[in-house]
Amino acid sequence: MNPTTQTVTQRTIETDKAAETVRVVVVDDNQLRGSALGSSLKVGSDMTVTVAAPDGRLAHNDLFPADLVLLALGGRAVSALALGAEAVQRNPHSEVVFYCDDPDAPEVAAAGVLGITRIVPAQQMVPWLARAGVLLARGAFLRRAAAAAIAAAPLPPTLATVTEAPLRMPLPTAEMQFRESYIRFLLAQSGSRQEAAKRAGVPYRTMCEMIRKLGIGVA
Repeated sequence: MNPTTQTVTQRTIETDKAAETVRVVVVDDNQLRGSALGSSLKVGSDMTVTVAAPDGRLAHNDLFPADLVLLALGGRAVSALALGAEAVQRNPHSEVVFYCDDPDAPEVAAAGVLGITRIVPAQQMVPWLARAGVLLARGAFLRRAAAAAIAAAPLPPTLATVTEAPLRMPLPTAEMQFRESYIRFLLAQSGSRQEAAKRAGVPYRTMCEMIRKLGIGVA
């Protein structure tokens, strides 16, 4: 096998596996707390958890896109709000959860100004995450997968006559064809010209005249 081809194939496989993996990211300058949050998740073979510091070595490309993003507010590096915005930008279907241990921190106040109301007390994160974390992560992953599947689906083929008819069929002809189809439908449903005329809201003689001109025949 050509080495270049093999490399491209391997990269494609790795990309596909990444797309099929539920990704959880925890960003906290308190590494012990971040690790505890990551450990509270019941991770399966199809889920990865990455714990990083705001000023860590991991590039943002290694963190995002992610399905569940847990961000600590009020740390030494004031960057949680910016990271949250980037997470949503990279994956509009991601679930972002902020938490803090100091409700009076300036970054917490800034989050409130921005309309962020779901801020979990840090001491309650582990028990809450143990119950809700996997559900939130998988829910966000399913939204992302559904959007990708819909975007990848090719457009259905359409009838050429449907797209071309308005360009080549005169309006009077189109109206006559519609009128004929409508009258045929009324006659089939009504069983008589009188009933068809009543349903169409026209006089009986008018209905008979339209039937004659359209050449529909005796109902």
